[in-house]
Amino acid sequence: MSLYETIYGPFELNLNVQHQLMRYLLLLLCFAALTLTAQQVPTKIFDLEKQSAVGRMNNKSAPQTAEYNVHYYEIDLDLDPAVRFVKGHVTVHFQAQTNMDSIVLDFGNQLVVDSIIYQQNTFLTAITSGSNTVRFTFPVTVNSGTYDAVQVYYRGTPRGNPRGTPFAQVAVPNGNLIWTLSEPYGARDWWPCKSDLTDKADSISLDVTVPQGNRVASIGILQGVDTIGTDLKYKWKTTYPTVAYLVAFGAGKYDFYQDYLQVNNDSILFDHYLLQNQSQAQSLVGVEEFMVLFDSLFGEYPFKNEKYGHASFSFGGGMEHQTISFMGNYGGGLKAHELAHQWFGNKITCGSWSDLWLNESFATYITGLTYELGVVHNSSFWPTWLSQTMGSAFTFPNGSVYRYDTSNVNSLFNNQVYNKGAITLHTLRWKIGDSAFFAGVKNYITDTTLAYGFARTPDLQAHFEASYGQSLTEFFNDWIYGPGYPQIHTGWSSSGSNFTISVTQIPSDTSVSFFEIPLAYRIIGNNIDTIVVVDPTTNYQTFNFSNFPSISSVEFNPDDRIFAKELLTTRISKADKPFDFSMFPNPTRDYLYFKQTSNVAGTSIRIYNIEGQLIRHQNFTEFIDVKELSSGFYIVELATGPKVSRAKFQKID
Repeated sequence: MSLYETIYGPFELNLNVQHQLMRYLLLLLCFAALTLTAQQVPTKIFDLEKQSAVGRMNNKSAPQTAEYNVHYYEIDLDLDPAVRFVKGHVTVHFQAQTNMDSIVLDFGNQLVVDSIIYQQNTFLTAITSGSNTVRFTFPVTVNSGTYDAVQVYYRGTPRGNPRGTPFAQVAVPNGNLIWTLSEPYGARDWWPCKSDLTDKADSISLDVTVPQGNRVASIGILQGVDTIGTDLKYKWKTTYPTVAYLVAFGAGKYDFYQDYLQVNNDSILFDHYLLQNQSQAQSLVGVEEFMVLFDSLFGEYPFKNEKYGHASFSFGGGMEHQTISFMGNYGGGLKAHELAHQWFGNKITCGSWSDLWLNESFATYITGLTYELGVVHNSSFWPTWLSQTMGSAFTFPNGSVYRYDTSNVNSLFNNQVYNKGAITLHTLRWKIGDSAFFAGVKNYITDTTLAYGFARTPDLQAHFEASYGQSLTEFFNDWIYGPGYPQIHTGWSSSGSNFTISVTQIPSDTSVSFFEIPLAYRIIGNNIDTIVVVDPTTNYQTFNFSNFPSISSVEFNPDDRIFAKELLTTRISKADKPFDFSMFPNPTRDYLYFKQTSNVAGTSIRIYNIEGQLIRHQNFTEFIDVKELSSGFYIVELATGPKVSRAKFQKID
C-alpha cells in the first residue's frame, strides 16, 4: 500500500475508459521524453528563476501605495509583437484607506504618462513621475473609505533585457513573440499598478490589441476577440483575487489547442498556447494526473471556474502566472512545479519576499512527492531526487530558509529557498509524522482566512502545531529562521546483546547551538536488520539498547529522512568503555588544555575538522597550540589503545 493510500485512501484517477484510451494513444510518444527531462529539474529550477529575476530586483513597491486597496484593474494595451513597445491605459479602481490628497502607483521610469482621466476630466498636469512611480494629485481630497478610480494613459519601451524579463520581445520560428514575467518587482515596468504583497485586486480585465495573425494568452477566461480593422483585440478577465506579479500575457505566433482535465467531478478547461513544432501532447502529458494528485492532497484546483493552461515562452524555466504557467520546456518536473504553485503561491501568496519559501519550497517538495508516489514519474527516482536536493542544500552551510535580505536576487532565488526549504519540509514530515504533516499542509492551504490572500511563516507554523499537538517554535527557529544544518558524528559499540550509540552534533553555522531532531540509524547484525531512532536533546548523548546481538554495521540517516550531514560514523571497541576528560577554555583562540581522569600513559590526541578529516595526530600533552587552525568547530579524540573518547571544541579568532 502506498503512502498516498495510507493517508488518503485508494488513488483513483476518475477517468472514464474511453477518455483514458484516447488520451494515452496521444500521449504515449511523449512519455519517455517527459521522464528524462523531469529528472533535471531539482537542481536547475531555482537557477533559471534567479536569472529571470536579475533585472527586476531594484526598488520595491512605493510605500504610499499602502494608502489604498485596489479592487479592480482594467488594463487595455496596444502592441505589435514585432516591436518592443507598449502603449495603452490602465484604470485603477480603489478604496482609500486614509484621507488621500494624491495617489501613487508603481510605474517604471522608462515609461511616459500622456494623461490621466479622473472623474471624466482629462489631466495633463498634476502628474509627477520618478523613482519608479507616478503620482496624481486629486483636485480635492479623497476621504478614507471612498471608492474611486483613475485612468492612466501611457506608452514607452519597457526596461530590461530586450530578450528577457520583465518584458521580452523575441523572434520565434514563424514570427515574433512578446511575453512578460514580473516576479518579484517587474509589473510596474510595463503597467502602472500596486505591486506589493499586501493587496490583491478582486478582479482584473486585460485587453491586448495585436495585428491579425497573432494570438494573446493571459490569465483568467477569454471573454472574446474583437476585430478592429486589421487588428484583433483579445479580451481576458479573471474574477479571482490576483497579486500584480502574477499578471502576464504572451502575444505572438501561437498555435492554440484546448482540452478538458477530468478531476474528480470537475471538468477543468486547459488551454495550450504553443510555438511552431510544439505538440499538444507535449504540453498535456502528465498534467491531469498531477492535478488529480494535488486535488486530493491539497483540495480542489483553486481556479477551476476559469482554467489552467500553458503558454510557451523563450525563457529556459517556467513562471506560475495565475491560471496559466509560462513554460520554457515541457519536462515533467517543471510541469509539476508550476502547477503546484497554483495552490502554493497563487491561491495563498507569500506575504513578504522574506517568506518566499512558502511558495518555492512547497512547489519543489511537491514535485518530489510525484516521484515518491509514482504519479507520472518513476518512483525509483525518488531516492535520487532526495539525494540531489539534499546535496545541493548542503552547499549553503550558513544560510537560512527565511530570507532576511530581499533586495538581492542571489538571496531570494537560490538553493536555500528552493532545495533547502524542500528538504526541511521533508525533515519536518519526519519529525511530526505523515498524518500530522499532510493534515497541517491541507489545513493551511484550505484555511479560509488565508485563501486567495497572503500568508507569513507563522501562519503555516500554527497549522502544523495544531495538527501535531505540540509547539514547533524551536524547530522553526532552528530550521527556518536559523542558518545552516546539523552535522553528525556517531560512535557505536556492540558487546554481546548490548548496543550503544553516542552522538555528537556540530552545527554548520556557529550561531545555532543545537538542532533538536530525532535521528535514524539502520542497524545490521546477527539476524537483525532494523531501524532505530534516537532523540538527542543535548550534545554528546549516549543511547543504550539491549537484545541487539553482534551488530556488524551502522548506517546513519537511511533513506535520507533528515536534513543532516554525516561527518563520521565509527565503531568504538566493544570491550572498552570510553573514559572521561575535560578541556578548557572552550571556545579558545590559542591553546586547549586537557584534564583526564585516568592514566595518560599511551594516550594520543586526534583532531578532526567538521568534514571528518583528520588534521592532527600527536601524543598526549596537557595542552596543545591551536592558533593556526581556522575558526570553526572541531572534534578532538583522546585514545588509549582501544579506548576512545570524543568532544567538540570551537576555535575563534
